[in-house]
Amino acid sequence: MKIKCFYFCVFVFPALFLYTIFVIYPFISSIHLSLFSWVGVGAKKYVGLKNFIDILFGNFKGEFFNAFWHNIYFFIVVSIIEVSLGFLIALGLASQIKGYHIFRSIIYLPNVISMVLVGFIWGLILNPQIGLVNQFLKFIGLSNLAKPWLGDPNLAFNTIIAVNIWRHLGFYVLVMLASIIGILPDYIEAGYIDGASNWQIIRKIIIPMTLPTAQTLILLLFIWSFSVFELVYALEGVQAGPFRSTDVLGTLFYRTAFGGLGSARMDLGLGAAIVTLMFIFILPVSFIYVRLVERRRQ
Repeated sequence: MKIKCFYFCVFVFPALFLYTIFVIYPFISSIHLSLFSWVGVGAKKYVGLKNFIDILFGNFKGEFFNAFWHNIYFFIVVSIIEVSLGFLIALGLASQIKGYHIFRSIIYLPNVISMVLVGFIWGLILNPQIGLVNQFLKFIGLSNLAKPWLGDPNLAFNTIIAVNIWRHLGFYVLVMLASIIGILPDYIEAGYIDGASNWQIIRKIIIPMTLPTAQTLILLLFIWSFSVFELVYALEGVQAGPFRSTDVLGTLFYRTAFGGLGSARMDLGLGAAIVTLMFIFILPVSFIYVRLVERRRQ
């Protein structure tokens, strides 16, 4: 018993202590703060559930649900494209096509660039006047396709999603590649011996055996989709223009809690309520998804 207590103190307690200080305590504090109205200075004013009522049913409802549905749309589009495209590219790399080592390094390269720098670079590339995209379209005679990619409310959010896919695709390629390489060669050889074609090998062996990895990636994408902030902030600023067409819960929280151009209301308590609602939505969905995946495996 003393030995177990010793190992707990040496190996578990330091990590548990840091996790409590930097994760659990701030989370509980934010839930507590969501019950108050506070601008950051002076006394806090207890308002109970008023912040949540304002967000879900009051004057703040339109702005909140606009950002919320953008996060949902972001998750749907990104999960479909990144996981499926990552699998297809990984499948090509697993077949060891000529030059696959170089291609694997190139496709992962954007992941090592900071998100703020990605936003700055793509802000220049997508500039409607001097940007490389519009200049190239004009050069090849397709000037009618040149658009204000970040200035058009109908294009801005999809443009940000495309930039996000460019930045993160390499990660999903490498994860899916590791999953494909991890399949025992005996299964594939047995399939070929039985007369299976390449398509049948992919459909009957590779896809089912990489499905758990894809499901895990989708779950992580769901969680990460609700923490989107840096790229939107870098490309469109805290006001998430044009006309809130790129607003997500991250920018809404920042604008509400800390203020910013076009802020409808600055209140740390209201910002904490937004974060609490995000957690309330993410936790049960993630739990149900994990349960369904585990049941399917069994």
